[in-house]
Amino acid sequence: MTYETKAGRVKGSITTTIPAALVNILNIEKGDKIVWDADIEDKGATVTVSKKEINESK
Repeated sequence: MTYETKAGRVKGSITTTIPAALVNILNIEKGDKIVWDADIEDKGATVTVSKKEINESK
């Protein structure tokens, strides 16, 4: 799947939205913590987005 979102600015941070299809697939609800795992490479980055499970210690 490929989605395109627009970046915005909130208090010095850059924000974006998580597309509705991914919200549904990951079962994300308001207040959930989201994990952004980035693999940085010479030509860019690969980012994996997941919902942090309640029983995770991190």
